[in-house]
Amino acid sequence: MEKEKAVSRRKPNFAAKEIAHVALKVRTETNGNTIKEHTKVVEKYGVALLGKMGQAIGTAFRNSLNDQIERGVRTYLFLTIREGWHGSFSTYQCLLRKVSASLDEEKKLFVPKYYVYESPTIKTWFEISSIELMTRENMNRIYVLTSGRSIMSVMNSSATIFRVGIETSKSNIQLENDGEKNES
Repeated sequence: MEKEKAVSRRKPNFAAKEIAHVALKVRTETNGNTIKEHTKVVEKYGVALLGKMGQAIGTAFRNSLNDQIERGVRTYLFLTIREGWHGSFSTYQCLLRKVSASLDEEKKLFVPKYYVYESPTIKTWFEISSIELMTRENMNRIYVLTSGRSIMSVMNSSATIFRVGIETSKSNIQLENDGEKNES
């Protein structure tokens, strides 16, 4: 008899207005350039723009993320990278400053040069002010808001974007500046 694989689930609370964050899964063959190049831009300018290829995120989701940010709620992009087809996943916590449907001309310098030429085709831009590698323990605190499933349990799905929450019951574990208001 085969043992059933345990899947971590949290009970979704559809009635409560939970703080939402966004998780984006990216498969890359660019030898880590996504992280390296965006980190260089953040270090140089204090901000970088990360473009989501393919379909844009929904307008309502984009607006709710921006509303949270404007209210001073620390809101994150969790960027999960997989090098190649069989590499392991690494997740980076990026503090969001804004989510946009288009790229303003004056903000192009915040886009790494290796893909700025693709900017006209990108329909979602994440303005970030930090990029930090997460521990496995903190990665396991991220869950999909609609299902309650651990984000790591859904990474092999075909979906690339998720509306997520952060489990806060483990008071001894904190994400970078978790629970603080945005200063920007």
